[in-house]
Formats: sequence, structure tokens, C-alpha cells
Amino acid sequence: MVEVFRKDLDSSYTVENDTVIENGKEVTRDLQYYLDRGYTTNSSVQGTGSGGSSEPVETRNLNQGMAQAKALLQHMPESIRNEFSKSWVEFGDVNIAKSAVRTTAAWEAEFGYLKRDDGSLIMDELSALATKATYRESLAEVGIADTSAFEEQFEQLIKGEVSGAEFQQRIDTVWGSVKDNIPQVEAMFREQYNIDSDTPTIFAALINPDIQDKLLRGELQSLKIGAEARAAGFNRSFSRFESLRKAGMTQEKARDVYQSAQPLLERAGSVSSGLDIGTLEAAAIGDMKAQQTVARTQSQIQSESSTVLGAAKKGKQVSGLLEG
Repeated sequence: MVEVFRKDLDSSYTVENDTVIENGKEVTRDLQYYLDRGYTTNSSVQGTGSGGSSEPVETRNLNQGMAQAKALLQHMPESIRNEFSKSWVEFGDVNIAKSAVRTTAAWEAEFGYLKRDDGSLIMDELSALATKATYRESLAEVGIADTSAFEEQFEQLIKGEVSGAEFQQRIDTVWGSVKDNIPQVEAMFREQYNIDSDTPTIFAALINPDIQDKLLRGELQSLKIGAEARAAGFNRSFSRFESLRKAGMTQEKARDVYQSAQPLLERAGSVSSGLDIGTLEAAAIGDMKAQQTVARTQSQIQSESSTVLGAAKKGKQVSGLLEG
């Protein structure tokens, strides 16, 4: 609560941020409301408006305000320090000056992303600057030195209340999985999110909250499954990889399936089993009918191999006898 005064009044008001109805509209009577109506927090003006007398108003100048700003807000942007200086000269109170700054266009331009829909702040300004600093440190660890292109993403992350620690964890999970996995993962990532540019652009997409949430919810695993298929020469749709992932397919299981698929399918063709990649995928995620088809085909292949091998051995034996 803040007490405000006006020179034409003998009494003061206590500002409590109350809401009233004026002309059919809700109006919040906060500090700014009273300041706009000629009130001040300086009690020395009390009663001077109509012949009254009071102690002289304390004289404050902008240089003093700038000195206060440099001492208290040294890490803040210059526009914010300037607004604080003017407010301090007017009110003579540090806390009130800070509150007044948050009503200015300069603050809105620098820190408007901190304000929730209900008017409360996600965090204070210094905490926001510190959080951005931790974001930058995380980027530096993966080789992104110039972070000037990521300011908008940083603000979106703060709006989503993503802490520096959570951001680091996301980097470790997502960046490592996309950039440090087999090359096909990055290729599929680019295709899925329509990215055709350099590494910083990929990273901007990776830290976009909408994309990150999708990746962390499962799309990243689907990309890995698809990448294993691509690496083995199989082109399938992303929706197919999504359904396989939801059915229990992992990257490791996908690697086993796709790397062994080509030779098996080639041999299956010789026994006309009708085996295809879809059947192998289904078998890998537990489809009983598909597993039976695979087992039957493997049995047929083994039987054919035994027959061929037996004939070869028999031929050699006969040949040997004739030669003897």
C-alpha cells in the first residue's frame, strides 16, 4: 500500500489497487490512477493549493536520478534506467519509481513478455536477464556463440516458464538426439518441420516451444525410427513411423528390423512367401499373424537351403565315386 497526497487536499489516500465501476466500466485504482489525477507520494505538498503553507518540496534533479539508476539498475537496458531516473525525480521513492517504470512504453518494449494475462509478472526483470544468460551458456556449449537471433525464442521460453535448468535438459535431449545421431535423423527433422537452412536455423526450430513439446512428447523417437529405415534403404511415411512408435517400436528395435530386412526379403522372394517390409514391422511390434508369416517364411527358406545343400553334397559324392 502507498499513501498519496494532493496540494489542494488536507487528507491523503491509501492506494490499495482496488477495482471500482466508473461509467459502467471496471477501473483499477492503482498508483498510476492517482498520479494521473494530480496526486503525489510527497507529503510536503499537502495543503499548499489554496493559501496553505508547508515545508518546501525537496529538490531532486535528473542527474541524481541517473546516479540512482546506475547504482540500482546497472544491468538494465538504458531505456529502463532513463525511465527510472524520471520517476525517481518525481516520486523520490525507489520502490514507487520501479513500479512506475513498469507502466511505461519503454518497459513494455523490453519486458512486456514477463506480464501474464492477469497483469502479474512471471518473474522480475533481473531474474529474466539471468535466465536468458543461462540460455546463452547452454547454446555456447553446443557451439552457438552468437545468440542474437534467438531473443524471440528466449522470450517465448520465459513466457512458458522454462527455467535455465529445464532448458539445458531439453538441449541435452533434443540437440543430442538430432545432431549427434545418425545423419538421417537430421534429414528427417528438416523434412518434417520444413527447414532448409543452416545449423542455427535448425537450432532455432529445436528451441521453439511448440516443436520441442512435440519432440519431447514422442515425435523425436518417431524420427529416429524413420532414420533407421532410411539408413537401410526403406522410405516410409512419417505417420507410419508415428504409429510404429506408439505401438512400441524403439530405435534399437527398428535398427534390427531394417538392417536385417533386405537380405531376408530377397531370399523370401525365392519361395514366393508374400513377405514384405510391412509384415516385418508388424512382427517386430508383436502382431501375432505377422510373426507367424515371418516364421513360416524363414522355415521355407531354411528348407530350400537344406535341399540345395543336400543336392550339392550328393552330387559331389557321386562325382567322387565315378572318378574312383
